[in-house]
Amino acid sequence: MRYSINFATRTYLDHRMLNRLGYCAIAVLLVIAGWNVIRVSSNMGEQSRLSAEIAAHQSKVGMKAGGVGETEINRQKARIRFYNEIIDRKSTNWLNLLDVLESATPAGISLSSLTPAKDLNEWKLEGNARSFKAVQQYLEKLEASKNISDILLLSHRTLTANDKSSGVQFVISCKVLYQ
Repeated sequence: MRYSINFATRTYLDHRMLNRLGYCAIAVLLVIAGWNVIRVSSNMGEQSRLSAEIAAHQSKVGMKAGGVGETEINRQKARIRFYNEIIDRKSTNWLNLLDVLESATPAGISLSSLTPAKDLNEWKLEGNARSFKAVQQYLEKLEASKNISDILLLSHRTLTANDKSSGVQFVISCKVLYQ
């Protein structure tokens, strides 16, 4: 026969130690909760300060500049447009344009003036030729060019310097694709 005897009839728990651990855990959680409350209130204060600053900047942007008249604003806008046109004209590839016109200009034609229109693709070509037949050949060569379109002979007149020499002065309008 076998007897089993249990001398520990009661379970022993250290209630003091468990209470201390519980109090420490509650204290740590209260400190963390307090820190989170302080952080949230600080963030809300910062948010309201930033909202006020944004509203102040938006009101400054929305307001018209003080002491500046309408004529001064219009004059400044005209200057800006003028300088933007200069920048656009400086960005033009002039060498490519001159190459296109040179390849389309035959012998016997001399161009004396190249004048751009507002959109820089339309040009007015002024020049001289030995005869009107040379001007006709020049117009045909311009029409055959793939980079030149909308060719129009605006004017021409016969020039006579003396009895032996004569020539034709002409003005042509065309659109040049060179970019």
